[in-house]
Order: sequence, then C-alpha cells, then structure tokens
Amino acid sequence: MNDYKIIIENSDLASRQAAAQLRLKVERLAKSSQKIQIDFRNVFSISESYADELFGVLAVRNNLDWLAQHVSILHANEATFRSIANAIRQRLTENNKTPNIALLSARKALKNRHSHV
Repeated sequence: MNDYKIIIENSDLASRQAAAQLRLKVERLAKSSQKIQIDFRNVFSISESYADELFGVLAVRNNLDWLAQHVSILHANEATFRSIANAIRQRLTENNKTPNIALLSARKALKNRHSHV
C-alpha cells in the first residue's frame, strides 16, 4: 500500500465544508489502495464540526478498522487529537456503534503518535 501525505496548511480548522472536501479526497485515495497520512503540524485548533465531518463520518461510513488501516494522523497536538477522538466516539455512539472500540483505537493512535513525533 502506497502512502500519500496531506499536509494541512491552515492553523485553525473550522469549516465543515472544507472537512467534507478533504474527506472525499481521503476516500478517493483510499480506493486506490493508498494509506493517507494527514499531517497536522501547522494546526493549532480544530473545531468539533470539522473533526466530525472528516473523522466521524469516515468512521461511520467505513468503520474503525478501515479508518485505522487507511488513515494516519501525524503531528497532531493533544487538543486536536482529543477533538478527533471525541468526534469519532460521538458519531459512533449516535449510530449505535461500539464507542469503547473508538476510545481504544484513539488511545492506540495517541500512543503511536507520540512514538512518531
């Protein structure tokens, strides 16, 4: 599986529409068997709506295993990572998926993030 890195240039992410555009790009790239690395090194803050539209929707549409297999989060600060994990948990809870799996995956990703920083 080839890696494709997306570097987020904006420091503050708030637009649900921008997140939806990025989500569609991630899904398109994943269909071509690419692992997508989303680099948050320039991001200081991310809104709950942005995190939900990108990561929450990806988790519900494709499931957590798919998300873990196809998407890596790089260089996210703790607040950004927490917003992403909360969005996934909330979206999965609303859709009657198992939120405990989301929390375990988020903790694993956070642990991996610290080892890649």
